[in-house]
Amino acid sequence: MHKQGGFSLLELICVMLILSILAYFGSSHFLSLHQTTQDQKTLKEAMAQLADALLQARQLAVVSGQTAYVCGGQSCSGDWSSGFLLYQETEVEGSPSIYRNILLDGDIVLSWQGFPRNKQSIEFTADGLSGYQNGTFQFCLGIWQAGLVLNQGGRFYTTSLTEKSSEVCDV
Repeated sequence: MHKQGGFSLLELICVMLILSILAYFGSSHFLSLHQTTQDQKTLKEAMAQLADALLQARQLAVVSGQTAYVCGGQSCSGDWSSGFLLYQETEVEGSPSIYRNILLDGDIVLSWQGFPRNKQSIEFTADGLSGYQNGTFQFCLGIWQAGLVLNQGGRFYTTSLTEKSSEVCDV
């Protein structure tokens, strides 16, 4: 009769303990990496939404011959982190025509840094200019930050994602 070999219960428990420890430390690194990637994607999407709204407002002002606005907050309160509206005042109805209403992810911090300091809305005139409104929209999420720089000519460009510096993202 042959002796059958196998693992003892103690050996199996030791192997399971080692595997669970490795899985714990490996998963935390993987989850951290996933969150970083997700934050980058969310910031890029928010920047694209604001860029699209600014471009659309500029084009709308030129085509219609009337001032178009992009304002911060759902009621144009200047709270850019909650989202923004693209609208145009209508002379006939007396109420604004809302073209876009964008809500941002609740964790994104979006602030205006420029002239004037507490800007509630960006105005585009019929010639496509944003007048004296020049500055930077700062986007912050997690460990990342990026900017959208608006000049007086109504044109803008985005900066690349970088690790957050405390003085830029403090609100």
